[in-house]
Amino acid sequence: MSPPRSRRAGGCGRGRRRQRGVALALVVSFIAGLSLLVAGLVLTAKTDTRLARVHLARAQVTALGDGAINLLLGDVIDGRLSQTQVQTQAQGTLPQARYVLGGAAVSVLALPENLLLDLSSASAEQLAALVEFSGLLAPEAAQLVARAVVHYRDGDGESSMAHQLNSLEDILNVRGVNRVTLEALRDYVTVSRGAARADVADARMFTQLQPFSPRARALREDMLASESESAPGAVSGAFRVDALVRQDRDVWLRRRWVHLGGGRDGLPWTVTRTEPVRMVPRPS
Repeated sequence: MSPPRSRRAGGCGRGRRRQRGVALALVVSFIAGLSLLVAGLVLTAKTDTRLARVHLARAQVTALGDGAINLLLGDVIDGRLSQTQVQTQAQGTLPQARYVLGGAAVSVLALPENLLLDLSSASAEQLAALVEFSGLLAPEAAQLVARAVVHYRDGDGESSMAHQLNSLEDILNVRGVNRVTLEALRDYVTVSRGAARADVADARMFTQLQPFSPRARALREDMLASESESAPGAVSGAFRVDALVRQDRDVWLRRRWVHLGGGRDGLPWTVTRTEPVRMVPRPS
C-alpha cells in the first residue's frame, strides 16, 4: 500500500531543501576560498610593491651617497672648500659639506681613522671604556667582553692562538660578542690593516654615535683641540667618510673607507671598504 500523496510530497520537499542547503554551503565555501585567494594575492602584490620601493630607495641612496662622497673628496683635494670648512685637524674642524643631488640633501663628513679606536691594537681597558660608553653593558660586563676580544686577538701564547682581525665583523667570532655588540661599537672603531698606530687616549674620542649631531661635533672639536700636538697638519691619509642622505622622513647612511693618494681608475683616492646603506636615527 503506497503512502499518502501528502506524505510523499513532504518527503520530497525536505529532500530538495537539504540538497539546496548543501549546494548553498558549497557555494559559500567556494566564495570564501576565492576571497582568501584574492586576499593572499593582494597581500603578495602589496609586499612586492613595498620591497620594490625599498630596493629602489636603497639604489638611489647608494648612488647619491657615493656621488656626494666623491664630491667632498674632490673638493678637499682640489681645495675648493672654504677655509672654514676644511682646516687642519689641530684647529678642530673636519672636512664636511652639504650637497643637494637629485632633490635630496646629502651631508658628508670625512673622519680621520686615527680618531677611531683600532681593534687591532686597543688595550682591554680602552675596549671596556668604549663598551661602557656605548651604553651597551655595565662596567663589569664590559670588562669581560673587552678581555674576551683581546684574548681572541692576541691569544695566550700557549693553549690558544692569536687571530688577526681583518674587518669589524671578525669580532663576531669572539665568545660573548653578538650582532648587537657589533652595532653598538660600529661607529667608534676601525681595524688597521697596516702598521700599528697610536690608540685613542680615553672615552672622549668616542663621539660618533650620531654623525653630524651637535653633541658629536662639539665633542670632536674639543677632542681635536686637545690632541693638536699629535694630529697631522693637513687633510691627508686614511678617512672614514659618512654620507647622510635625507629622503622624505628617512635618513640613510652610506659609509666608505678611503685613503687619499693615487688610486685606481685615475682617481686620487682609494676606496678600501664600502658598507651597505642603512637607515639611521635622524640627527638631533
